[in-house]
Amino acid sequence: MDTNFQTPILLLTFNRPNHTRLVFEEIKKQKPKYLYVFQDGARLGNELDTEKCQAVRELFIQPLGWDCELRTNFSTLNLGCGMGPAAGITWFFDQVDRGIIIEDDAVPAIDFFQYAAELLEKYQENSDVRAIGSMKIDVEKYGDASYYFSMMNRNLCAWATWKRAWKDFDYYLEKTSADDFSKALKKYKLTIKEKDYWQDRLEEIHKDRLNESSWDMQFLMSIWLNHGIGICPNVNLSANIGFDPEGTHMSNADNAAANIPVQSILPLNHPKDIKINRKSDFNY
Repeated sequence: MDTNFQTPILLLTFNRPNHTRLVFEEIKKQKPKYLYVFQDGARLGNELDTEKCQAVRELFIQPLGWDCELRTNFSTLNLGCGMGPAAGITWFFDQVDRGIIIEDDAVPAIDFFQYAAELLEKYQENSDVRAIGSMKIDVEKYGDASYYFSMMNRNLCAWATWKRAWKDFDYYLEKTSADDFSKALKKYKLTIKEKDYWQDRLEEIHKDRLNESSWDMQFLMSIWLNHGIGICPNVNLSANIGFDPEGTHMSNADNAAANIPVQSILPLNHPKDIKINRKSDFNY
């Protein structure tokens, strides 16, 4: 009997060997059959980057000790924290039809892997369901099941999706007008404050103000433009260890999303209805 974890996993890395090592240790416990590693390249002229990027790559040189198809994509150019992850995820879905994506500062709970694999299978044919998240910051439980449905306006640090959802990703959103976006958002019954916030983000993307730092907002917008929904767990399933001096966007260790303890979610209790819980979106 093959005891290897069968769902493909993508690990997105850059220049943080200590963070990457902690995340990789949790991945190794699953003995994945298919492991993909993407690394953004060192910034031009940055010797410390070069050293740290090399230290990250060395983590994947040693034999893994189990039957694993390890594929690596180490960029020679620095694409940045917007285009870099987007390029890595696109490379991943050029080869698989569904999978788990984990960034180098998101330490997944042991239950996260089976949770993601089970839901990827369960909702494979439901094109409305477009992402499976892991983070839960607030303490309120939504509904009676192990997870609930959401607009999916959550941090995508350790998550899962399908090729069918990623194919609608548009980094620059050039073909999406403010009017198109407004019409798409009507399904979700946003407050005026929420609608204004996301319309402002679309305008920033159109003006290239976010394109060096964001890919996840564009992916969330692709969900809404296609009238989709996401899944969020009712317990936290990943600990973000990136809120430190090496953090790309956040360095405040007191941030509400920093180092939240993880919990068990198995066995899964599935919701009876596929319906967005708007209270959860608003609370986030």
